[in-house]
Amino acid sequence: MKTVKNILIVCGLAAMVVSCGPTKKELQANIDSLNVELAQVNSEMENVVGILNDVQEGFQQINEAENRVTAANAENAPANIKEQLNSDIAFIQAKMKENRERIAELEERAAKGDKTAAALRRTIKNLKAELADKEAVIATLLADIDAKNARIQQLDVEVANLNADKNALTAKNAANEQVIAGQDKAMNTAWYVIAKRKALKEQNILKMGDVMEQADVVMEDFIEIDIRNVAEIPVGAKKARLLSAHPEGSYEIVKGADELAVVKILDAQAFWSVTRYLVVRVK
Repeated sequence: MKTVKNILIVCGLAAMVVSCGPTKKELQANIDSLNVELAQVNSEMENVVGILNDVQEGFQQINEAENRVTAANAENAPANIKEQLNSDIAFIQAKMKENRERIAELEERAAKGDKTAAALRRTIKNLKAELADKEAVIATLLADIDAKNARIQQLDVEVANLNADKNALTAKNAANEQVIAGQDKAMNTAWYVIAKRKALKEQNILKMGDVMEQADVVMEDFIEIDIRNVAEIPVGAKKARLLSAHPEGSYEIVKGADELAVVKILDAQAFWSVTRYLVVRVK
């Protein structure tokens, strides 16, 4: 009897244990709940990791653009790189704004008690510090670019003023050269006419045996010459006589190879000192 009694007690206790524990259905429900929570945590972690990757990629792109801007801002940079420089600056500013927004999104998650909040706080702090450092570097770089642009504008104005002065000086020199050339030409220009007595009278060059003044003659009847280049004047006749006043000894009338007369100027300065109009009568 005692043995049977003990068996009944054991069976009763076992039944009590089985009846007090969770059922299989309850265990499955707990497992499903944990799986849902785990999936939620994994999804949140994936979102956070995605944001972190975006921020890090943004910093990498900013660094690359910053290097290009630094190179473009160097003293020996090509002059035609300005368009790329402006593009890189705009890109940096856009990426900095995007990173600020993404970091703010992470802060918002941490503030809401997100399950990833504890892990995010230190990361957010580091990212904000990196962003602040980068903003300081970019601000310094942009200030340097602005200073150089201001200097370039100042130099452009100075160059424009120098070019204006140069152009004015060039124009003045050209005008002076024209004046000098005109004076030089006037100083070395002479005119001559060769004709018979009758033609000279008809041309109003010879009147009453005297050679008329310049104002009374037609200049088209004379031939213009540069006295520096003319030492002999062929007259096209066997006999010739100078009617205009020229010092003796400053010229002679000789015969050329064709036996025709030639006025040979021996001393040009003396020959043209009295008059610059040479009148030669031929027969």
